[in-house]
Amino acid sequence: MTKLDFVKTAASFVVGAGTTTIVASIIKNNVQPRNAYDKVTVVAGSIALGSMAASATKKYTADTIDEMADWWKKNVKN
Repeated sequence: MTKLDFVKTAASFVVGAGTTTIVASIIKNNVQPRNAYDKVTVVAGSIALGSMAASATKKYTADTIDEMADWWKKNVKN
């Protein structure tokens, strides 16, 4: 694993975890389940939405890091 791969993996993990936490908190603070069925579906939906959002932000983060690395290679002399 290269240093760049490590940075991308670490950053993507942190961003994905943060995104999932934010989505779960938004849902928790805005939905009042009335019964067991509602509680189960809210948790399931929260997991699905958090996962979808995390996947998108992880990809965005990795792509952005690649763009920054390419720019650095082209414009900064070592």
